Amino acid sequence: MNALSTPEAVSELLANLPPLPAVVRYYDNFTDSYGEVANPSNSDQWNLDFDGEDRTLEFSVFDERVRRILKCWCAFVLGDLSPVTAYKYLSALKFVPIDKIMGLLACSPQNARKQWLQVHACKLHYGVFAPLGNLLCFCCRFSIGAWGPEWLDLVSQLPYPKVDKYASVRIGDVFLTVSEEVEIIRKIDEVSARIDAGPASVSYSFLVSIAMLACSYQFGLRAKQIAMLEMRNIRIWDDGLDHRPAVHLTFSMIKQRSPKRVFPMVCRAKREWSPLFIQLVKGARKRGLAGGDHVYQCSPRECGQVIADMTEFITRRRTAGELRHTAAQRLIDAGASEEELAAFMGHSDLNTGLPYFRSSASQGERVNQALGVSAVYQGVVKIARDRFISYKELAELKGDQQIAGVPHGIPIAGIGGCSQGQPSCPYNPITSCYGCPKFMPVVDAGVHKKVLEDLRGVMKLFYSSSKGERGSPAFQLAETISTIQAVLTELGEQSNELLP
Repeated sequence: MNALSTPEAVSELLANLPPLPAVVRYYDNFTDSYGEVANPSNSDQWNLDFDGEDRTLEFSVFDERVRRILKCWCAFVLGDLSPVTAYKYLSALKFVPIDKIMGLLACSPQNARKQWLQVHACKLHYGVFAPLGNLLCFCCRFSIGAWGPEWLDLVSQLPYPKVDKYASVRIGDVFLTVSEEVEIIRKIDEVSARIDAGPASVSYSFLVSIAMLACSYQFGLRAKQIAMLEMRNIRIWDDGLDHRPAVHLTFSMIKQRSPKRVFPMVCRAKREWSPLFIQLVKGARKRGLAGGDHVYQCSPRECGQVIADMTEFITRRRTAGELRHTAAQRLIDAGASEEELAAFMGHSDLNTGLPYFRSSASQGERVNQALGVSAVYQGVVKIARDRFISYKELAELKGDQQIAGVPHGIPIAGIGGCSQGQPSCPYNPITSCYGCPKFMPVVDAGVHKKVLEDLRGVMKLFYSSSKGERGSPAFQLAETISTIQAVLTELGEQSNELLP
């Protein structure tokens, strides 16, 4: 029989266990309220209510030898950390063999590293090591078995498996493409314009979904932060700068190591999107929501599901996490500092955002991307062959369907037609036509080459005068230039030009 499973070893472990209280209390930051588990020692199922959902801490799946220890540990985690952490930690330990858990708990601190490496040999998921380490810290704090407070430093130095936690950021899989961002922005713009024209044209349920997406895309917030938005944290007022009122939203910082470093995050909604939140507040008030009520009336999980469904409806299924990564990278590519990124993302540690800086393109690469040279940007727009039209077909279109404009002082006409008609389009002609699904370009590549050369000239002029600042008008032309290049690629033409 394994010495670790003998009754003597188990008794020694249980001897110094702190008694379970009659009631275990925990704080749920989603509802800003306390919950409790009554008579925890008499039940192997602890029912919790957090993040707007009911969850269960299931102890019956564990061997009786560790069940009481795990209960005491979970009671400690619920009070010291959060119900979310307790639920995730206990769920992760289900995948650790019982003899490995007992081996760590019953061994001497001098043999802890050996036992820890045996857990490594089981090829378990990386996520099991944080709860195991926390369990050992609990044993140290309460002098369970051979452990004591003097061994806390040793536990903190136990090696975790090597894993590239930021591989997806480094590779770029989590970042939205330019075309995906364009489609999302266009959809939010379209809904905002419809609300401006007639609020009744957009249903309240769809309004809620598009407002969640706008918060996720513009502010890079987690789904839980969006779901936690309260009515009193939406401020609307007329500042006299535009015909639309200004909208400020105050969100809560979450997932902070220290509660003392939690501050409110005030975000200003894009002026063009303020109708979304103005109408959202009106609709919520009609439904009886007051100051302390959550605006979206959904759980964090449901909020994340809505955001993913909306992106799939618009372009390609993306999660709130991917929108958050994209917002961070977008900010860094615009020249933000570590402090600015931390404030935007709600990070209390500046080092958290460093992987985004490492994955950011160099200045020269960003300029060439703006010129439409990058292979990634050349594939931004995929235009089916039957969407191109001839000059004869262009001449047969109505006058308001024939595209013409003077972007940046350059008169441009004859590039194609619009199935909707220019007077009905809220966007600027020429610069917004390329990449629009309603745009029907002519088959003459020479016309598009001329537009590309003219706009590249403007871009270089802006770039020189602004000394390469990301927020300059030079980079505002990047989308148009890259989509023109994509049209030329579809026509079998290339027009690449690198900066010296």
